[in-house]
Amino acid sequence: MNLMQHLSRTLNSSRTLILFASFAGYFFLRTMFLPLSHDDFAYAFIWDGEYGGNLEGMQIGSPEVEYRERVSSLSDIFDSLASYWFTWSGKIFACGLAQLFIWLGKPSFNIANTIVFILLVTVIINLANTWLKMSRAALMWIFFSLFILAASFVTSMLWLTGACNYLWMAFFQLLFLTPYVKALRSHDSSSSPLKIALMSFLGLLAGCSNEAGALATICLTAFMIQRSKAQGIFRTWMMTGFAATIVGCAFMLLAPGNFARLEVLYPNFSYTTEIFFTNLDGFFRVVVADLIALIPVVVYFLKRSFGRLTESEVLMPAFSVAGLLVPTFMLLAPEFNLQISVTSLAFILVAASSAILEMERLHFSLPKKILRPVFVAFTAVLVVYFATFIYTDISIFNAARRQARYIQRNVKVDPVPLSPMQVRHRFEEIHGDKSATAYLEYFGGVRKNENFYLNLLVARYYGARHVLAVEE
Repeated sequence: MNLMQHLSRTLNSSRTLILFASFAGYFFLRTMFLPLSHDDFAYAFIWDGEYGGNLEGMQIGSPEVEYRERVSSLSDIFDSLASYWFTWSGKIFACGLAQLFIWLGKPSFNIANTIVFILLVTVIINLANTWLKMSRAALMWIFFSLFILAASFVTSMLWLTGACNYLWMAFFQLLFLTPYVKALRSHDSSSSPLKIALMSFLGLLAGCSNEAGALATICLTAFMIQRSKAQGIFRTWMMTGFAATIVGCAFMLLAPGNFARLEVLYPNFSYTTEIFFTNLDGFFRVVVADLIALIPVVVYFLKRSFGRLTESEVLMPAFSVAGLLVPTFMLLAPEFNLQISVTSLAFILVAASSAILEMERLHFSLPKKILRPVFVAFTAVLVVYFATFIYTDISIFNAARRQARYIQRNVKVDPVPLSPMQVRHRFEEIHGDKSATAYLEYFGGVRKNENFYLNLLVARYYGARHVLAVEE
């Protein structure tokens, strides 16, 4: 009997690893086939704050102003980030990562982004009260939520600049929270100068990540510190990490560049009820995804008997609230950014995965005669659905490569005319904004306006003077 149980556990573990590897491979392929586009071309150059930066504020008109120098060293990146912080944004951590990978090349990012995706899923599972013991049900729910429910999946997880700003930052936020969660669950915690230094460093990274995610991280950290004090396990590293997160967040939010960008994009800005109600559209889209992802938590507490909550059960609503705080904070922004959905879901999925694991531990599952056919059918539908994305992504990749080569062959033409992207295989009816076709009518995001900043930057990236979007 013991041998059979051991074989059964080994087989289940192998199937779980195969499932994990399959989704990681799918993620890698989609990252690989997505070409550089939009802001990627802006971050390929040293940020020139003297002439409006490299994005919407870029001044167009004379060769001196239009000139941008390509990033070619780490020194260039540090110079760029200094200018960026003073003239555009405080999110220098994400910006630095984006510039690093654009300099190193897209293949290096494809690998690194897949590794971070794997690490994010692993940290979610770890925070849900386990480590190497994966749950297939929890993994399926995580992948379903990130791939299907997340708003702006392509621009927040696959696109180079977007992934550095949202997918990567979600990982660093949850990584910072991990020691707090582990201390609460074990009811014990050690402290050392090394741990204090490490938590200070991770706190700075989590605080300087993105605005809504950093604020939610600070709120959740404050809650867990209070829980630690109540349990008598409070340690110095907890407060130094918390303080570092606040410092990092303040460094990001109070950057002079934030106010300079606000003046460029929204002159004489003042928050109004009209902005609030406009932001509600994005808010509800993110929250609906969050509420669907929270179904396992709702089911768990409906099935659970009354009684004292365990620490795992206390953390479920805590992470749920933190996830919902993310879109709530975004309501106060001049414009709601749907890319924040992956940040919100990252917190939510910790709670959902924890609920799934608890239900498995307490045998709160459906009968196998019902569960197995549903699982097999659901998996089959997902495989076919995901295959259509790869089919479309290959077409996008080939179309982008043809247009890049066309620009390089015609560098002496000014401007180089670019027709719409010739993506031969489309599934708009079932893909929506989950496919890059929704964002790439023209190569790189160029427009029919010769003075549009991306028209200049895309051209300079490939050695031409200007490119111009034209009718087919």
